[in-house]
Amino acid sequence: MKRFTRIAAVASAIVLSLSMMAGCSSSSSTKASEEPAEETTAEEGTKTVNTKEEITVGFIQLIDMKDATEMHDAFLQEIEDQGYGDKIKVDFIDAAGDTTAMATGLQKFVDDGVDVIVPMLTPPAQAAVSMDSGIPIIFMSVVDPVYSKIMADWDTVNNLATGTSNTIPADLLVDTALDITPLEDGKIVTIIYNSSQNNSQCTMEAACEYLDSIGIAYEVKEYTDVATAVQAAQSVDPAKTGFVYATLDSVTAANFNQIAESLNELGVPCYAAADAMTNGGAFCSYGVSYPIVGKMTADMVIEWYNGTALEDMPCQRYSEFNLLINEDTMNALGITLSDEYAAKASFVNTKAAN
Repeated sequence: MKRFTRIAAVASAIVLSLSMMAGCSSSSSTKASEEPAEETTAEEGTKTVNTKEEITVGFIQLIDMKDATEMHDAFLQEIEDQGYGDKIKVDFIDAAGDTTAMATGLQKFVDDGVDVIVPMLTPPAQAAVSMDSGIPIIFMSVVDPVYSKIMADWDTVNNLATGTSNTIPADLLVDTALDITPLEDGKIVTIIYNSSQNNSQCTMEAACEYLDSIGIAYEVKEYTDVATAVQAAQSVDPAKTGFVYATLDSVTAANFNQIAESLNELGVPCYAAADAMTNGGAFCSYGVSYPIVGKMTADMVIEWYNGTALEDMPCQRYSEFNLLINEDTMNALGITLSDEYAAKASFVNTKAAN
């Protein structure tokens, strides 16, 4: 009954983390029929270091998608390429979009006594931290671990958690938008965001903060699903909006076609905080090499395996962003790129919705 209650509690925490608007000494569980697992870490002062010749990684993802597969495969390949295939074993769980299954998977890792947990994306990382299991966590591809209460700050490892982040900086995307499509006098920026998603809230606030700092006026429109996102797009006033900033949002990222179509019909370019949105018809974003993110995370696991204290491993931020332009949208809106931007851009065409 205790184990079931704990799984239910973690599932509730996952649901809460998915719906959040604002950013919102431990013990390990063992099966009653088994002896306690061998200690993974030794205390070096107050630091968490590996002491074992062989370790098991509990790797969990909430949902399978192309980006996730690329990160997972690159993670495994990097461990093999660096010669640690026989020393670092990986127990992989795909929860197939089921938060209860993810909670059960995390509990399995705790019961099995894995040495380190690698949760992919923000909700699994938040859930792993909420378990307070005493197992080190090296997360993969979390948008903002500070905003999500996973870390105290980017350089301070608390909650036994650190890892990698690949969010596109708001200033990079806004500055690009202002360069390519300068605001006409009297026009503002319209930001659309999903009020039910932590990541979307986070990137919206970052965009607002940056626009405030450079004195650019803006308005914010919220939505909660694809249907209301389309309504938000349709309500944009092209007479006063120079461009739309679409925040990071997994709900619309894979189904951005309808939103982009509405904005394109209005003649308003959309700059998106996720490259998948540009594949769906947004004019511009910056792309991420997901295999590099997987490799970065594997390198952190290897570093910890080799004796670096977890507390001495700050969050690693991805920085190799590539400009991505939707050629179909560019032509439909009649936008001409400067030689500088044309030379460094990668061009895509609109893909059908999933």
